[in-house]
Amino acid sequence: MFINKKNNQTLSTFFLLVFSLFLLPSCSKQEEKRTEDLTFDELKQKTLSSLERKKADASIENLEKLISQHPDNQNISEYKLMLADLYFDNGNLPSAYELYKHYTEFYPSDPKAEYASYRSILSKFYQTLKPDCDQTDTDDAIKLCKNFITNPKFHEYKSDVKDIQNTCERKLIDKEVYVYNFYLKKGNYKAAQNRLNYLRNNYLEKNPALEARLLFLECKLEHKQKNKTAVDEKIETLLDKYPDSHFTKMAQRVVNKNVFLF
Repeated sequence: MFINKKNNQTLSTFFLLVFSLFLLPSCSKQEEKRTEDLTFDELKQKTLSSLERKKADASIENLEKLISQHPDNQNISEYKLMLADLYFDNGNLPSAYELYKHYTEFYPSDPKAEYASYRSILSKFYQTLKPDCDQTDTDDAIKLCKNFITNPKFHEYKSDVKDIQNTCERKLIDKEVYVYNFYLKKGNYKAAQNRLNYLRNNYLEKNPALEARLLFLECKLEHKQKNKTAVDEKIETLLDKYPDSHFTKMAQRVVNKNVFLF
């Protein structure tokens, strides 16, 4: 059988092309480096590329690998802070808090230490906003705020941190009032009085405005126990010291049947 030379060359070219198409993917896979073999600069470039493309998940994954595989790099602190910010911005507050805290502890003299400390407070504070009866995060946030405020090296964020501390303390006060009201409703007057004593002993000195609220709550408790003389004394004190307070008006209504919880 006679085969045209030109056709034979065309057939050879076709089979060569098909063979190349099957060969190329396997070659590229062989040439592709495993992640654990990437250099610091290669991982850095992958991270910057994903950040530029606004791929948060890929950026976080690349940074996690970069930090775990190259912990001794002289610039690693920069990428730890970058990862903490990504955690924070993407709602992973527990991880953000731990990494900011780590940064503050490991690089206390770093120019970014105050920023990291402030962001650790924010990370913890935002966790207090979830609907939860457990106030551990609130207590932790207050401790962080106190440490920040008393640090002589920190200046830039002190006003914000003081506001956060005040907000957290108000949250704890509201929790104590909630517990007080629970005990009052149940008729456990001793436990209710203990909550008020706790508030007076722990919060009144640094928050004098709390006194009007406490007097009102004490007035409710005395009224429940039918101590008319004590009720009158509380109302008289409120009228004398806080005549314009809404707590004074509420206390005056406490002798009525409709006692409002506050």
